[in-house]
Amino acid sequence: MFPYNDPQTMLDLHHQRAGELSRRATDARRVREAGVGRSRRFGRWPRRRAEQPARAVVAA
Repeated sequence: MFPYNDPQTMLDLHHQRAGELSRRATDARRVREAGVGRSRRFGRWPRRRAEQPARAVVAA
């Protein structure tokens, strides 16, 4: 159905795919730089707000 044997067609498909990936990466970078997206934080303990006092484990 599609002439995938043709080198020019393969090159055109590659350019289309590379352009699409580049646009997606640019959009994702813009969102990340704008701070719109939710940033993920890796670590064990959750962040606490400034109003909340620090919690300490008390041994009985």
